[in-house]
Amino acid sequence: MNISRPETMRYPEGLSWYVVYARSRSEKKVAERLERAGITCFLPLLKVMRQWSDRRKMVEVPMFSGYLFVHTEPACFADVRMVEGVVNFVRSGGRNAIVPEDQIRTIQLFVETGLPGESGPDDLIPGERVQVTFGPLAGCTGELLEVRNQRRFVVRIESIRQALIITLPTGYLERIN
Repeated sequence: MNISRPETMRYPEGLSWYVVYARSRSEKKVAERLERAGITCFLPLLKVMRQWSDRRKMVEVPMFSGYLFVHTEPACFADVRMVEGVVNFVRSGGRNAIVPEDQIRTIQLFVETGLPGESGPDDLIPGERVQVTFGPLAGCTGELLEVRNQRRFVVRIESIRQALIITLPTGYLERIN
């Protein structure tokens, strides 16, 4: 099973990516159960340093706390909901939210790069549209934020109202008109 390295997975044609809520702090277990049930899922994980009273340790945490992506069709929605730990599908406009394939690929690229990053609520102030011109994320577009003289590249995942935030050198970015 491959939860955090989806670049090696091949996805069937004709299916869409949907977002599901997972029970709190059980995203990895839910991903394993979905895979055992034959449902393709993607749980992007970030490596972060955690501090305990006696030690520091690098651990993998979900990029989007409480969310997983499933690659399925409407006929299989009931099968997904029956997996222990799945709360429900994220809904937008009265329908299950679909995440475009290019946004899934962008998240996959981000996970592959191992660049330092964080995720957070999508309550960011809109900025200039930019495109990455260099590195593994070349060609990706998003919004630029300027915070304490650091440039940040933001990829919005609007269907789950979350944002991926990574720090890139200014020279890697180009303004889009």
